[in-house]
Amino acid sequence: MNNGGFWNLPTSLFKNQQVDTMAPPIKLSVPSDPKYLGLIRKVLQELLDSHEVPADTARRLILCVDEACANVIKHSYNGPCDEPIEATFTIEGDDFKVQIRDYGKQCDTSQIKPRCLDEIKPGGLGTHFMNEIMDEVSYCTNRAKGTLLTMIKKLKTELTSAHDKDKG
Repeated sequence: MNNGGFWNLPTSLFKNQQVDTMAPPIKLSVPSDPKYLGLIRKVLQELLDSHEVPADTARRLILCVDEACANVIKHSYNGPCDEPIEATFTIEGDDFKVQIRDYGKQCDTSQIKPRCLDEIKPGGLGTHFMNEIMDEVSYCTNRAKGTLLTMIKKLKTELTSAHDKDKG
């Protein structure tokens, strides 16, 4: 879909910039419609590339963010709508942090759990992926409406593991 260049981010958006250990956060706000999830994935890919995050790690982080946003659309907003999904990406030192904010129906954090992996059916694995891939996953519903999901990944651990794997 061509949206007047809206989707075609320049590949140099983050490239050739000095990689800072405390870069400013990247903030996006998109309507809660699946057609905008590609934009979030693209911006995150560019950010991770600019910080030289290994491709395999980047794919896993992008999967977590994509699943989290899809869950907002499905569970918080009960389907596509024009309400916002706000994503904030921060890389501070060795920590990659993503915050996903919505203003829809608050989730019951006691009910957030992956489905049984023995059940062979599509869907329901997003929380499983997020909990397996990320080092920290937390939900904050202490607000008037909506939820703030925070996920953190220690990149140094990932980079060391990838480096060790290359040696072996």
